[in-house]
Amino acid sequence: MTLAGPPLRAWQSEAFDAWITADRSAVVEAVTGTGKTTLGMAAIADGIARGLDVLVVVPTLELLDQWHRAIRRALPDVPLGRRGGGHTDTFTGKRILVSTVHSAIASSAPQPSGPALLVADEVHRYGAGMLSRLLSDRFAERIGLTATLERADDGVERFLLPYFRTVIEGCTYERGHADGILAPVSVMLVAVPFEPKEAAEYQEYDETAKQLRGNLIDKFGCAGEPFGEFMRDVQLLGQGDGADSSTWVARKYLHAFSKRRSLLAECRGKREALRGLGAVLKNNGRALAFSETRKSSQEAAEVLLDEGVLAAPFTSDLSKHDRKRLLAEFKSGVLTALVAPKVLDEGVDVPESDVGIILASSKSRRQMIQRMGRIIRPKSDGRPASFLVMYAENSSEDPSNGAHGTFLEQLTGIATQVVSVSADEAPDAMVGGDSRGF
Repeated sequence: MTLAGPPLRAWQSEAFDAWITADRSAVVEAVTGTGKTTLGMAAIADGIARGLDVLVVVPTLELLDQWHRAIRRALPDVPLGRRGGGHTDTFTGKRILVSTVHSAIASSAPQPSGPALLVADEVHRYGAGMLSRLLSDRFAERIGLTATLERADDGVERFLLPYFRTVIEGCTYERGHADGILAPVSVMLVAVPFEPKEAAEYQEYDETAKQLRGNLIDKFGCAGEPFGEFMRDVQLLGQGDGADSSTWVARKYLHAFSKRRSLLAECRGKREALRGLGAVLKNNGRALAFSETRKSSQEAAEVLLDEGVLAAPFTSDLSKHDRKRLLAEFKSGVLTALVAPKVLDEGVDVPESDVGIILASSKSRRQMIQRMGRIIRPKSDGRPASFLVMYAENSSEDPSNGAHGTFLEQLTGIATQVVSVSADEAPDAMVGGDSRGF
């Protein structure tokens, strides 16, 4: 069975061979923008050629449509159906079925009649109690695809690794950069000052959160690291009935954490720094700005609009129709900037972008890897990608305080240049950069 389109890249061929060696049961990790879907296509073609039916499972309707289109292009002669989003196809008369995960785990979900392959996209999503029902022994052959096999809970160890058995390193940032798959990258770290009132409030909530974090770890047994596991433990404690002191400590911590996060997300200095970049962004291609909250997304978009940048917030309250419209307008150039919280991090086919602006940091390695991948996909004309990382000085976002961690290390590790500037210096630094970016 031959795929329509270009041949596999070197890493894809190596990962495919490793999957075969692993008895066709493995998770393949490959960072966003390097071609996980194409690898999945190779596995599908292999299964079809050997007489298997194939179930492709995705977490979102956007990915349902993307995979259906991609399979139709790559394997135009193979009977293909989909299930979810109003589609009700079964394996009757179909060799490949693309399904949302909720449709795939429903009691009425159609099952293949013979040997079958499971292709699980964004496989880290399925390491949860209900969604793990997808991981059925009905599928003797399995391939999971993800940018990073991580969860905040124990779902990887409890569900995913026992089922897929093997993890294959498909394509890291370093490999993608060395192979010319990813665009060259320039990184600018932009220091933003708090206003006095913001600084005082931040210090108060930060000190409270740090004190309570220590108590939660030392006195009440919450995990210290990774941060996702700590937050999971705190949230579980906070769901108590209030009779136990641990519940009150957890709730106080979550309140302080939320207030601190809001101060960072809605820092006036970031909006003003973004305002100063408006004139540059108007002439610098398409930009994606990543915020923390819907409110900060809307405020940032308004700032850019005031400066003449064709911007819009891309938030979770939008309808599917409005999301598609905004992405189409972004692709065509009607819009040149989108500002989004987590809704753009995963499962959305975002058009090629030139500049990424981090308005709010993240302690989630997976989230930051997704954000990086939105920008450093290869450009049609070979031009570089640029990242601006804004951080509030003397806060948990400040790199001098160890902020960003794995994110900055991965990004700066492949960057052709890294510069640190103040908010006032950022516009001139972008204009005055060399051919490697900015």
